[in-house]
Amino acid sequence: MATTDEIRRRVELADAERSHRRLATAQRVGELAHRRTNLAAELRDVDVKLGDLITEAEDVMSLPELASFTDVPVDELRAWAAASKPKRGRKRRSTTRPLKPGASPDQGEPDPQPDPSAPEASLQALRPVPGQ
Repeated sequence: MATTDEIRRRVELADAERSHRRLATAQRVGELAHRRTNLAAELRDVDVKLGDLITEAEDVMSLPELASFTDVPVDELRAWAAASKPKRGRKRRSTTRPLKPGASPDQGEPDPQPDPSAPEASLQALRPVPGQ
């Protein structure tokens, strides 16, 4: 039977091998992820440059003609041309809300409704409208 010291040594040895593999894996994944990020950025730049060039040449060469010269499919040329064009911004919501019925546009509070029992309101209702 193994002694407690021998058991400890075996566990530490197994953990050391596992830790070494974990460290190597994490480092390699980090390196490859960083490389991939750089390559993706470089590809985006190349796509934009291709698109700009294709767009600039549209007045002298059609996409099918360019495709026949380069053996690059028209759909791919069209995608590159679209990548170089600025994207349309999405519509933004209006920051103003529609007024509630009876609300005053300058105060945001409802206009006071005339009290029909008040003397001024009844006098205004009885005044003749000019031109009638």
